[in-house]
Amino acid sequence: MSHRRRGAARPWLAVWLTAAAAVSATHCSAVFGDEPSGVFRSDETRRAVAYQFTAEDERLLDEVQRGCFNYLWNEVGWPSGFAKDRRTASVASLAGVGFQLSALPIAVERGWISRAQGEAWALRILRTLRERTDIRREGIYFHFVQADSGGVYPEFKNEASTVDHSLLLAGAMPAAVYFGGETARLVDEIAKESNWRAFIKPDDGFLSMGWWPADNNSVDGPGELIPRTWHVASDEERIIYFLAAGGENPEFALPAKDYFRLERQFREHEGQPPFIASPTGTPFTYFFSHCWINYRGLGADDPKQFGVEAPRVDWFENSRRALVVHRARCIEMAGRYKTFAADRWGVSPCMGFENGRESYIVPETKPSLFDKDEWQEGTVAPYAAGSAIMFMPEESVAALRAYRELQNDLGAPLVWRDPSHGGYAFADSFNLDQNKACDDNVSIDVGPMILAIENARTGLVWELFMKHPLAKRAVERLQLEPLKE
Repeated sequence: MSHRRRGAARPWLAVWLTAAAAVSATHCSAVFGDEPSGVFRSDETRRAVAYQFTAEDERLLDEVQRGCFNYLWNEVGWPSGFAKDRRTASVASLAGVGFQLSALPIAVERGWISRAQGEAWALRILRTLRERTDIRREGIYFHFVQADSGGVYPEFKNEASTVDHSLLLAGAMPAAVYFGGETARLVDEIAKESNWRAFIKPDDGFLSMGWWPADNNSVDGPGELIPRTWHVASDEERIIYFLAAGGENPEFALPAKDYFRLERQFREHEGQPPFIASPTGTPFTYFFSHCWINYRGLGADDPKQFGVEAPRVDWFENSRRALVVHRARCIEMAGRYKTFAADRWGVSPCMGFENGRESYIVPETKPSLFDKDEWQEGTVAPYAAGSAIMFMPEESVAALRAYRELQNDLGAPLVWRDPSHGGYAFADSFNLDQNKACDDNVSIDVGPMILAIENARTGLVWELFMKHPLAKRAVERLQLEPLKE
């Protein structure tokens, strides 16, 4: 996974492979007895959708989005134009490049760059991707590449990654619709060459997480599929299978039924409405796909139409329920961790501090399929609450405002990095018990935040993505229907 397999050592991959095999349907946060028939749009969610930002809110969101874009525009490799994985890194995550591409129409519409500048940057990125035949296998692109040239990064164990490719492709689709012309043609090439069927594991019929080359520097020789598969109905999985279902080439596309075969397991907390849970319970597992797929405008899906016995789910409602619970759990832990409060919440993978050293940290929170709490000493990642704005705008704006106003012992901003002076809005994380902010940034943290805020404000990214032919095919094949109020 993009957030679950970061860094050369990829410690999270080992955790994921071990824990995924041990997921049990029975633990303290499971729904016992008769499970609900589904997840359907609630009045609470309707009120959240109808929420109106104040003029003060809009000014704050302008600042935050501009800071996110500053990172995606300035922290890049050259001549590729790829956004760096981290500000201090020499690699690019192609998932981050996907978010970068979707941010370009936002920047044009908000007047930060000209349309000509945005189109030129999109073309620089896409031409590099198409010219580099050494970073894709069966049309599926690598997870990490060199930020400058876009070539293979030999220091990492490379893989053609089905999720990072999906985030790249999803991110490129709004740019294709917005700019048209050569941009659209190059994105179409990426989409048409995506051979999803080549990554199917024959033992269970699910997509592998990716493919490892035998020769780390070559995609042309033998290799092997990563043992674990995408098989749970979490946010990364759904964007993968959505795109795979919408493929133009029938020899490469996956059956729509595979989207509905993803496991849907209910969890609940303290009397809150039950929801389909993700493996780790952290916020990004509930908002990544929503950066592009407009589930807000879709009703509950229906697996039974495809012969699958599973509950119907309104995925926008589901994510809101999960994120409301996540915030509540953070507040419950305020007695243990100073960082948490009603307006300070959101633990998700980020750069932070571990044993006093800067490190990439990966929390977990119940309720989840792994049924585990790993609070990482209460470290909060601002992008978590920021990206939740699509589902809980009032609470998210309150959190962003609180982060902006936090000060250190000297009275200087603790977390805020002023975009008007070239800053990137927020440090990637902060911890009040440690009295520290991790002054780094990550492309797949600033990326979802700028997209999510724009969707909450104008729906621009949703509108562009859903207009793309691939998205239209996926909606039709999955028989997803507009929400009926």
